[in-house]
Amino acid sequence: MVYRRYLTPGHRAFIPDFGVYITWEENGKTEYRALSRQLVMFCVERRKAWRILQSKAGIVNKEYAAQKAILADVDAGKISMDEFLKNAREILNEKVGGGVLAKA
Repeated sequence: MVYRRYLTPGHRAFIPDFGVYITWEENGKTEYRALSRQLVMFCVERRKAWRILQSKAGIVNKEYAAQKAILADVDAGKISMDEFLKNAREILNEKVGGGVLAKA
């Protein structure tokens, strides 16, 4: 958040204001809700704080290590941005070790 890359449309960290949606199913009907940029950033920062606490307790988070490796590949150009945005969940599942993350 310090470098404000979430405001740069071409950057992988870009967060559009009210351009992020969550979906869930209730009574057989799919529901959609828009999230504000502020709420997305709050969730990112909360997760970051949780990971810092985990590391101080000596807990290794395999998902976080995989995410860092994937983002390093994206920054190095080994994975294109289009491929990363379209297949992020599958790429992460491959790095973590097969099907750990459920589809939302």
